[in-house]
Amino acid sequence: MTNNGRYRIHGDCTICGIHKNIFTSEDWVVRIHSKKELLEAREKRQQTAFNKKAKKLGLKILSVDEDV
Repeated sequence: MTNNGRYRIHGDCTICGIHKNIFTSEDWVVRIHSKKELLEAREKRQQTAFNKKAKKLGLKILSVDEDV
């Protein structure tokens, strides 16, 4: 059990063979996400990565020429 009351199941995936971990609730129920939720999470990750790259590029530009 983790510090916030969740359980972690870990083991090897039977399909791909990769070692995986998954968190469950106190009832040991694994929540399955809908396709919409997965797409929203993917879009959010892409937007976050884009923003991070843009900020890094902006800082490089400012460090070269402060008049920008």
